[in-house]
Formats: sequence, structure tokens, C-alpha cells
Amino acid sequence: MERKALVLCSFVGFLGLLSAATGFAAEATRIKGSEVQFTSATQCAYPRSPALALGLTSAVALMLAQVIINVASGCICCKEALTLQIQIDDSISLLCCFLVIFIKP
Repeated sequence: MERKALVLCSFVGFLGLLSAATGFAAEATRIKGSEVQFTSATQCAYPRSPALALGLTSAVALMLAQVIINVASGCICCKEALTLQIQIDDSISLLCCFLVIFIKP
């Protein structure tokens, strides 16, 4: 059991490092304002940049790590509550998690 936990934690840690590295690389390769070429008074041309692919890779790696941890630890939606109090606590936890993840200041 400990070997399985070690492998799982190592893999999730790798996904976290991958996410951080690709996120920083995406920020470093984004298009600067000085790189935009104006073809006419109303049109402009942006050069190609790997920033989008790197950003998406970062987001997917982070999402995959989150799913793995939630499934391995028995997430809120994967277990059945035995009492009403546990259901209320789970609902409050889910609401707080939603607020922290999806609402940005």
C-alpha cells in the first residue's frame, strides 16, 4: 500500500511540476505588444507563439492531478453521506472549493 501511495504522490508531484514549468514557459513566450505588426490602419498581424499550447498543457496537467487526488482520496462526489450533517458539511466544502477555484479577485 505504501508503494502505491508513493507512486501516486510522485506522479501527482510530477504533474504539478510539469504544470508550473509549462505555465512559466507560456508566460515567457507570450506575444509582446512590440511584436504585433500593423498591416493597415484597422488590421494587425500577430506572430506565431507556442504560448497557447504551453498554457493548455499546464491547465490539463493541473486538472489531471486534481482528478487523480480527488479519486484516490475519495472526493465529495465519490462517497455517500450517512447523515444529513455530513451532507451539509460536504455541500459547504464544495461551495467553498468552487469559490476559491473559479471566482478570482
